[in-house]
Amino acid sequence: MRRAVRSFSFLLFCALFLTICRPLAAAEAKIYYKQSSSDEKKRVALTFDDGPHPRYTPEILDILREYGICATFFVVGTNAEFYPSLVLREVNEGHEIGNHTSNHFHTANLSREELEKDVRSCQETITKITGKAPGLFRPPEGVCTKNVQNIAEKMDLTVVLWSVDTRDWAHTPPCEIVKNIRKNTRDGSIILMHDFIGKNSPTPAALRQVLPLLLESGFEFVTVSSLIGGK
Repeated sequence: MRRAVRSFSFLLFCALFLTICRPLAAAEAKIYYKQSSSDEKKRVALTFDDGPHPRYTPEILDILREYGICATFFVVGTNAEFYPSLVLREVNEGHEIGNHTSNHFHTANLSREELEKDVRSCQETITKITGKAPGLFRPPEGVCTKNVQNIAEKMDLTVVLWSVDTRDWAHTPPCEIVKNIRKNTRDGSIILMHDFIGKNSPTPAALRQVLPLLLESGFEFVTVSSLIGGK
């Protein structure tokens, strides 16, 4: 009988111990999680290709200004010639300008001389508009041939590709773009989007959804040059 009482007392003690300690353990875990997340500094660069264009560039700039975010715009020289005021607005609102060639030709189809002429033409156009020569170059469609590398080195340009392709250029639905960005964005990610797409661009709608989500997750938006440290 005494053995049974002792066993019952021991079980009761264990039950009370677990009941008391479970909330404490959960509370400690939550505090630790909050401390670790608040100390993290996750930086990401948002980039836009192929503009400027009056159809979507102003709307995208409005959204970025609303959230206080700076991005990097890889502009096409011929578009910049048509819409220099949009390039100036990008600069005046704290965004970075990169070279995306003058005509957006497929780089693999050009000779070295033709490609260099196209890159230099865009460089001259941007410099004329902004008063500053870009230090970044993104080859059209991300095709980074040996000629691209050699020309970029000769012109002291840093070739910039991306780590997250939103596929907004393929008119991917905004919800799918948001899902893709949330799943694949990490500290140091470079996100590819476009401020010039033929029609029915999903980019503005996707931005309005994903920007607050990434900000709430602790991401800080910076220009590409800030992200890579000028290297």
